[in-house]
Amino acid sequence: MIIFTSKSVEIANSALEHEYKRPIQTTIVVANTIHRATPLNMNTINEQTDISHDDDSQPVEKPRGVSELQLLAWELLEFTNVRQLLAERTRFFMSHEMALDARPQVDIEDIERLQDETAQAALMLCTVGDIGLVGARDPRYLLRRAAIDGVLTGDEVVSVLQLFDSVWTARSTVVSMKGQTPLLEDIATEIPDLRDLSDKIFKLISDRGEVLSSATPKLARLRANVSKSFQQVMRAMERISTSKSVRPSLQSGAIATRGERLVLEVRADARDSVPGIVHDVSGSGSTLFVEPFKAVELCNTWRETAAETQREEERILRMISRWIGDREEEAIIAVEAVAALDYITARARLAASMKARRLQTMPAGSDNVVNLVQARHPLLGSDAVPITINIGPGFRGLVITGPNTGGKTVAIKTIGLFALMHQSGMQVPVGDGEIAIFDGVYADIGDSQSIEQSVSTFSSHMGRVIEILVEATSNSLILFDELGTGTDPEEGSALARAVLTHAAENDMPIAITSHYRTVAEFAAESEEFANASVELNPDTMLPTYQILMGIPGRSYAIHVARHLGMPSHVLDDAQSMMDPTRAVAETILQQLQREREETRRILDEAEKAKNEADTARKDLQLRLTNVTREQEDMIEKSRRELRSETEEIRRTLGKIVSKAQNDNDLATAKRAIGRVRSQFSDPTWLPVAPPADALKSDEPDPNRPLQSGDLVDIKGLNVQASVVGAGSSGTIELMMGNSRIELNERQLRLVKAAEPEEPDKPAKLSPNITINTITAGETANTSGELDVRGSRVHESDELVRQFIDDASIQGLTSVRIIHGDGTGALREAIRMLLSKHSLVSSFSAAPRDQGGNGATLVDLN
Repeated sequence: MIIFTSKSVEIANSALEHEYKRPIQTTIVVANTIHRATPLNMNTINEQTDISHDDDSQPVEKPRGVSELQLLAWELLEFTNVRQLLAERTRFFMSHEMALDARPQVDIEDIERLQDETAQAALMLCTVGDIGLVGARDPRYLLRRAAIDGVLTGDEVVSVLQLFDSVWTARSTVVSMKGQTPLLEDIATEIPDLRDLSDKIFKLISDRGEVLSSATPKLARLRANVSKSFQQVMRAMERISTSKSVRPSLQSGAIATRGERLVLEVRADARDSVPGIVHDVSGSGSTLFVEPFKAVELCNTWRETAAETQREEERILRMISRWIGDREEEAIIAVEAVAALDYITARARLAASMKARRLQTMPAGSDNVVNLVQARHPLLGSDAVPITINIGPGFRGLVITGPNTGGKTVAIKTIGLFALMHQSGMQVPVGDGEIAIFDGVYADIGDSQSIEQSVSTFSSHMGRVIEILVEATSNSLILFDELGTGTDPEEGSALARAVLTHAAENDMPIAITSHYRTVAEFAAESEEFANASVELNPDTMLPTYQILMGIPGRSYAIHVARHLGMPSHVLDDAQSMMDPTRAVAETILQQLQREREETRRILDEAEKAKNEADTARKDLQLRLTNVTREQEDMIEKSRRELRSETEEIRRTLGKIVSKAQNDNDLATAKRAIGRVRSQFSDPTWLPVAPPADALKSDEPDPNRPLQSGDLVDIKGLNVQASVVGAGSSGTIELMMGNSRIELNERQLRLVKAAEPEEPDKPAKLSPNITINTITAGETANTSGELDVRGSRVHESDELVRQFIDDASIQGLTSVRIIHGDGTGALREAIRMLLSKHSLVSSFSAAPRDQGGNGATLVDLN
């Protein structure tokens, strides 16, 4: 049991009543995270908001710089509902308040910073995950109480420490991004490290809030005494209850407690048989709860020891509370900083749930007011039909016409809502787009008839329109739904056109919906405005919810009537009563609609074909990558095997040469070399040198760089393509059918050069070259050359073998064999032999000044 002194409770209540006479405002953290270099100061909060009072004299917060008309627009555009969605994505008590109070900024730097924060939070969610904070309690009341020398309970202490731990986990998550989210990391680094406080306190209390016996030696001793004295009084009570004189007088043998005293349950009619103090009586009066006199002193000792123990526990909790109170300022800084992080992360969570993206911010007054591609109203969920709509460039006003329930109101709501969300740092569900900054968004949407003031629907709307036109500026966004309705159509149309004219003269961006054909005609004739429309499916007469930019809406009245079964003669009479020019206009609009539908169909097919081509290209690229990887693995495996076999040959030959030099026995060495040659001339052993047919002069040079126009083979796929040009980092751009692809040069083999090359003339030995040779049958000398010109093919075989063996024994690493050009049969036979010889590392045609193709240079292992 925790004992609070009356003085401490009085002080705490007085201070807390003064400190919390109204709810603590935290919503300004949103604005302060934009330009803050220091943590939030709770004393500056009231400077951020205007406080007015309602009829009950309670403080009502109204954002500074936001008029009543703008606040009304937030409601009409359902911005308050979006803020509620945002608040549901928060996980921290303060960030929940911040989300509900989110408000648009008007400075481009502030807006871009908010958007950068949201983008960085989205990157963090995809990279390292969320920051946690689920279930964290508001600690500000407890921190304030601890700071004014109040005592926290064990549970309260644990809740504060667990919050500190959650805050540090959030900080660590952000910091782990290592420079990828600098704006978030700037906030996270403000969070003080309170882990030392947690470690210090958790040495004194358990994670369930219980003070540990090891907290102080005195507490350990007192708790031991409490246990000992309790056991003594229990044994005394058990002896009394089981005694022959008392047992018959008891209702039961159980030992109960009353007022923290141990008592026996004594029958009322046997009261005199159990001398003691009566602490309670049962409801029926049949049982008395008696503390025997024999146990009173023992029970007093137990209770006194327990009270002393409680005082020691209270002292420890008071000390812990003081430690927490001393760190109040740091704790508030940590709480505010993590609230800002959670609020930013909530915007990213909301964006992910909406599949939203960031709009490009255009300066205030930009000619491109709004440009939204595939925009979806965020509150319609998966049922939202994407729309593409724009105001500008080249015009500042938009008139949307068309049938009821076609989506006109949703279209202008989407424009206004996206503006408010974007300027509040939220991403929006859109394929792509850009939007200007507005100093205010104004709207008149829906039926605002005031019954109490006996004001008609038309009067209510027109009164608000007048207020908006007076307050709005050239950087404001104005949205009017069904402007001019509720009165005579001719006058209503005239008023609508007059309002549009006023907006144009004052350069105010405006979007309206209307049913008046004259308003659409006015927009079509003016350079300051553009038309848009919604349409019905001509077959089902159901709305498509699509926005058609540049086309005024059609009148579907006769079509709907026909669809509903109106008699044909009535419809004919109706059409005959129509203005002929209007009938022509309807026909033109119908033709435009058919052409637009055909264009849309063609575009859809083109988009589908493009997607299929992209898919095929990506699949081909993946296949090429896999084939290339497999080829490289095979080549590397073969290279390792060849290297291993070559090393084995070298070791064997080294032993033979050493033995021959030591024994001075050349004949024995030659026989040993012959055995090695037979051992490693197995046909399964891969040749190091290329096959003879690869050296034919009529093949394109595989080593020259690829050029535009070359025909190449894609290795591993048996597919040919033509070279378009060379890219960077060794990539080659290819044309394969109708597709362009880029591949690494190593994946390609030249099949046919762009320009036919003249075949090389057979190389002849230069008459000026003096060659030291050894003739057939002679022993190789230090010149390392063998001339077999004039020999037959079958004769040259043994000569070349003997020459290679002798050269290897002498330690030569490079030799030359002169065979001449002739028919080429001798040359091919020698090179075929060299390709299979175990002592040959590689060979190639000699340079032109050393015989060209009439001689072969041989490298030995």
